[in-house]
Amino acid sequence: MKLCVVTPFPPELSGLGIYGWNISHGLAQSGRVQSLSVLAGNNLSAAAVSPQDSRMMHTRYAWTRDDPATALRLVHVIREERPDVAWFNLGFSIFGSSRATNFLGLTAPMLTQLSGIPAVVTLHEVFEAAHLHDIGATNGRFTELGAQTATRLLLRADTVCVTLRSYVEILQTCYDAHNIEYVPLGTFAPPEYLPRPAGSPPNILINGMFAPYKGLPVLVEAFGRVRRVWPEASLTIAGADHQRFPGYLASIRTATNGAPGIHWDGIQTESQLRDLFMRAHVVVVPSLATTGASSVVHRAAAFGRPLIVSDLPDLRAVAEEEDLRVDYVPPGDAGALAEALIRLLAEPERGEALARHNLARMQTMTVAHTCSRYLDLFDQAIDRGRQRANSHHG
Repeated sequence: MKLCVVTPFPPELSGLGIYGWNISHGLAQSGRVQSLSVLAGNNLSAAAVSPQDSRMMHTRYAWTRDDPATALRLVHVIREERPDVAWFNLGFSIFGSSRATNFLGLTAPMLTQLSGIPAVVTLHEVFEAAHLHDIGATNGRFTELGAQTATRLLLRADTVCVTLRSYVEILQTCYDAHNIEYVPLGTFAPPEYLPRPAGSPPNILINGMFAPYKGLPVLVEAFGRVRRVWPEASLTIAGADHQRFPGYLASIRTATNGAPGIHWDGIQTESQLRDLFMRAHVVVVPSLATTGASSVVHRAAAFGRPLIVSDLPDLRAVAEEEDLRVDYVPPGDAGALAEALIRLLAEPERGEALARHNLARMQTMTVAHTCSRYLDLFDQAIDRGRQRANSHHG
């Protein structure tokens, strides 16, 4: 098949961008794709990975954030590419900083299908599951109406994929949707057991795109308490600012005032991330709110690292739906987080058992597994597109 992929993409750094990068390369290498065109956003920032075009795959930076004409531009380029099917890897805020620009951008799958090209959407967020105030976004009747309308337009696609099974139920209940498919987020890298650091002081890792709702100050406070028990312990903070909160990491770093044991590692390449996880004894996701499945949870599981996560609905859903074993703490409770860290660091055998179990589960959710699932859904969408074309001709 000939495939078009619309996604954030390197050099942009985001969970959706790295997911789109990994799945696009997996699809191109599957043996079932004749050619793959990535239509990426041209938000130029420091590159964590390069596009690495090949004979099977090429990248076009075809859209720009905050451009109200993005959807029309995308449909034009997709029609130029003449794919058998277009796959949209989407979140509600990927097209801009305003509600209007995002709404207009999210019409692209519907317009693509209306132009005669089958469309499949992966929606990483569901409005009804989000707590906008908790993630620093405005809410109100206008926002609610716009998000619900955008969701209804996205549901016009042949298939809408979600990465949490609970989101299937939400969309079926709220929108009476019957074209929803569950595709677990899966691994971003081949599952690999990284040997635990032998004889090294405990190292705690947090990685991601940082914003106030990611709970970093809670972890920093908890780490101070951990140091009273493990004076040689270290905390590695790796990642970058969330695009809606520029300068956030710098403000937290200033607030820590050179606290001992904290290492600020910034943006990491894929190979550097592997080294970070190799040095870590435990990975923490101390979020105060979430916007979908967590790529950090999947990375830690795929690298054989035990996890401590906030007890939030999305994080609990990931663990329960994928049979992952993690330690939960109440969101925002630095004391409980410190106690959980101290306990897990003092029980390496239990941490090892948790990590081994999660690694085994990740073996069934590799990029190859995810791509195979998508390719089957793409084939189904192509068949439905042919049926629509035949009925119109008839």
